[in-house]
Formats: sequence, C-alpha cells, structure tokens
Amino acid sequence: MNKNIANTVIACVAFMAIVLGLTTNRILSPAIMTPTQLNEQGLFVYELPRRFTDFELTDQHGAAFTKEHLKGKWTLLFFGYTFCPDICPITLATIRQFEQLVQEEDVEAAAQLQVAMVSVDPQRDTPEKLGEYMAFFGEDYIGATSEYINVFNLARQLNVAFGYEPQDDGDYLVSHSGEIILINPEGDFHGFFKVPHDPAKMAATFQSVQLAWRK
Repeated sequence: MNKNIANTVIACVAFMAIVLGLTTNRILSPAIMTPTQLNEQGLFVYELPRRFTDFELTDQHGAAFTKEHLKGKWTLLFFGYTFCPDICPITLATIRQFEQLVQEEDVEAAAQLQVAMVSVDPQRDTPEKLGEYMAFFGEDYIGATSEYINVFNLARQLNVAFGYEPQDDGDYLVSHSGEIILINPEGDFHGFFKVPHDPAKMAATFQSVQLAWRK
C-alpha cells in the first residue's frame, strides 16, 4: 500500500513538474505577435514584403554598397545625414539601445542584425565624414551615400521623403522621414518602425518578426 502511494506521489510530482516546465517555458518564451499587435507596438509589417530594385551607393570605406549587402541579415536602414541637429543622432542612439537589448535577449539574433544609414546630403557627407559619424554610434555601423538621383530613387521605393531647406546664413538643412526601415534577409522591404521609437518595443517586435521568419 505504502509502495503504491509512493509511486502515485512520484507520478503526480513528475506530472506537476512537466506542467510547470511547460507553463514556465510558455511564459518566458516570446510569443509571435499578430500584425495588429506589431502595429500597436510601433512596427508596421507588410503582408507580403516588398521588393525593390538594385542600387549602388558608396560606403564610408569608399567601397560599393548595393542591395546584395542587405541579403543574409536583417537590416535596420535609416535615411539621415551627419549635419542633422537632432533627429538623426537621437534615432541612431535609439537603434544602439535597441541593438543592446537584442544582444542581451538573444545573441544569435543580434548576430543576424546590421545597421546602415543612407545619407540624404551627399554634397557634405563624404565617406570620411560618414565613417567618423557612424563609428560614434557603432563600430560596424554602415554609412553610405551617392549622387542625389541614386539616393532619391532608393528613398522613393522605401517610402522615404526628404527635401532641402535653405537657411538665412546660406547653409541648408535637410528635412526627411524618420521611420526606420526593416529589410529582411532576402533583401526585401519587410516593414518599418514608426516614429516615435522606443528601443524596448523595437526589440520585442523585432524578436517576434524573427521568430515568425524562422518558422
């Protein structure tokens, strides 16, 4: 009798341990969000990722930067410029925070991530200038640009607008969209992080998108 009771207790304990383990795993494992949930958290994703044509820019090392460089990794692509007084440095600092959060949660996911800024100010943003600027935010961050028409054609395909605003002192500012473009590992326009950007929400939605992509 005692032996039967002992076996029953052991079986119950084992069953409870399994249930507890599954419950804990469900709680700790990030869930895949629906498109609506992603949108509510600041990330808009297309039902079908959008393809866009090839392009050729020049990066901070003077080398060609093309669509081929967007394949094989998730890319956060931002349009800005080094003389930007506020939006650009704030956005890049936010991306850096986001990247650190991803690194803390999932080292493998972080390894599949790259960051690039396309300058909308090719007249002033030389490769050297871009190199200095991007290195301030991340050693491996990419800065690239080209003549106006090449930048404009790429921006138009990614729904990014920009324009030049002359100043009284003869200088100029560049107004531009603040969304952060998300490119998937196939090199397609997957979606975008809406303004304002919250690094914690970005990390959570990105992790959800990655999980869905893996499945």
